Amino acid sequence: MLNRGAATVRGSAIAVIIFAISVVVGHPTILTSQAQALAMAGDKSQLFVDQLLARMMAHRKWQDSALREYQAHRLFHASNNRFNIESILEVETTFRSPGPLQSTVMRQEGSAFIREHVFEKILLAESELSDKNNADMIPDNYQFTLIGSDACEGRRCWHMTVKPKRSEKYLVNGDVWLDAEDYAISRIHGFPSKHVSLWISRAEIDWHFHRMDTGVWLTEKVESSSDVRLFGTVEMQIHYNYNTIGVVNIAKSGN
Repeated sequence: MLNRGAATVRGSAIAVIIFAISVVVGHPTILTSQAQALAMAGDKSQLFVDQLLARMMAHRKWQDSALREYQAHRLFHASNNRFNIESILEVETTFRSPGPLQSTVMRQEGSAFIREHVFEKILLAESELSDKNNADMIPDNYQFTLIGSDACEGRRCWHMTVKPKRSEKYLVNGDVWLDAEDYAISRIHGFPSKHVSLWISRAEIDWHFHRMDTGVWLTEKVESSSDVRLFGTVEMQIHYNYNTIGVVNIAKSGN
């Protein structure tokens, strides 16, 4: 689920285990006891979910229009304890609307196998998927079900489960947390809806987003863990540090 306003996996064998997807998906609200009751009230629950999703899509539309560019320094780290190997990759990534992500490798160390079969596949997937919506966390791709309210790193949020409307390796079964003020996605946790390879017995991803001073939400970190047959568990983290973020002043539509 990679969208141009964030950063995100694709490939075969060990590469697809990492399974990166990205989303860029406002408007303020207050979590009242009445809203909580409405969310849990049988038939009314879906109406409330529909309202949340409409506001989520409104924020996404605003961010797609407001976000003009960014430059991010990304640090990739992957390791496999069974064979005691690891690899590090540092990448400078630039986005300029309406173009795709552009990434330049600045430093690479460690296992060449991981670099070739994991990191390079991720960068290729980002380039291929950055201008498409077929893997994004949106109603066209997912069925959303409300669980309730939650706390997300000091901010209130709505916790929902998601189920893909079709079986594809870039879609996940899992959970999503929607910020209760901006209606932006603040976290995604899940598992691929389809086995991406005969080599992969399990793959899990945890994707965290952060609200920037400009009001846009961008990826903060990605963590994944995958079990590869004959190879063992591969753990990966991607950390993001944004050097510049360019936005234009566009008012959000009311909801």
